[in-house]
Parts: sequence; C-alpha cells; structure tokens
Amino acid sequence: MKLYRTSSKAEKHLRGQIEANLKHTSAQRVHDLFREINPHLVGDKLFERRWSDKRKDASVLVPIVHRASGLHVILTVRSSDMPSHAGQISFPGGKAHPEDDGPVETALREAHEEINLAPNEVDVIGTMGVHKGGLGFSVTPVVGVVNPDADLRPCPREVDEIFEVPVEFVSDLANHIIEERRHEGVPYKMFAANYGGYHIWGLTAGILRSFAEMLQHDPVVREAAR
Repeated sequence: MKLYRTSSKAEKHLRGQIEANLKHTSAQRVHDLFREINPHLVGDKLFERRWSDKRKDASVLVPIVHRASGLHVILTVRSSDMPSHAGQISFPGGKAHPEDDGPVETALREAHEEINLAPNEVDVIGTMGVHKGGLGFSVTPVVGVVNPDADLRPCPREVDEIFEVPVEFVSDLANHIIEERRHEGVPYKMFAANYGGYHIWGLTAGILRSFAEMLQHDPVVREAAR
C-alpha cells in the first residue's frame, strides 16, 4: 500500500515549521487547558467534581490538507445522536484502545472510522503536547498532512459533517477568543473560535489555539498557505 508523502511547496514549508517547533520543550508541555484559564476555580469542590483528574488517554488527528485556495485544517461536526458532545465540532479522534501502538495509531484508527481517511493517506509530522480536557481525557493531538485526493466521507453514526478551516484563519491569534460560560451558576472561561457559521469551542478550540501558537515563530507561514 503506497503511503502519501508531503509534496507541495506549501505542505513542505508547513511541515518544516511544525517539525522545528515540536522540538521546543514548550511545544511538548502538558496543557491543562481548563486550569490555565480558570486558576480561580482550581480546588473548587463543584468544579473538581466536573473537571475530573481521573484521566483516560485519547488522541485526535489535526489533519492539514492543501487545496487550490491554500492549506486547510479538517474538522468534523459530531452526530446529533452521539451520547456525548452531540453536535459539537471536533477533530477526528477518540479514546485509546488497548491494542493501539501509541497515540499516532489511535488518531489514525479513529480518523479512518469517522471520516474514511485511510492511514496511508496521512503523512504524520508529529505529536503536540498532551492537552487535558475538563471531562477526564488526556488528549494527544497528532499533526499530519492529508492527501488532497483522499476520499473523505463521514461515518453517519458518528459524524454529521466534515468541513475545513483555512490555516491562515487558524494562525491569526485574533481569531481565538475566550468565552465565559456558567455551570450551576458559577462562571468559568473556555476557548472558542468562530468561522463562518461554525462555533468551535472547548478542547477542540484549545488545541487549535496551541496549533496557532506553534505557527507564530515564522511570519512566512501565512504567505506559504496562500
């Protein structure tokens, strides 16, 4: 089975940028996203019950694809029938299985199940630091470049829609915001981003923000993405 390899100039540039920044210790640190933006709630009994420290390993694929209009990040809208996070926007991914050989295999397996993206259609660049979500998952984002000819199709049971966001949009930190929400009357903050009619929030938005920060070290990224 032939493996896809990064080929276009824009793909190679982005790959080099990400590989260089993944070598920095700061890119590999654990991101405890909720506590980073809600330090005043650390230790609060209400939120310690909701934002569990009992961790389950998971991985998501951060898929980059080169279209005629530039580089894009692939995202999904979860099925409205899903038992958790129904209708929310997410990366393809999920919980680790015992037979998975690490986070990369987990992310590729889940992407294959959710959006019909075969593992050989992804040129994996590397992994970002573990991102801790509020609901008990320690998520490892796996960054990879996707064959633009890959036959992407949503699994009806898990995914309602596949859509793409330009890397140029993601790399602009002004497009990343922090929202205030409430849980049982207590305000807390959460990452978010609005693109078109899509409202991206929570852990997915936090990972996108981390990815955007990774792209800030090279001002040429936006030009290469065009």
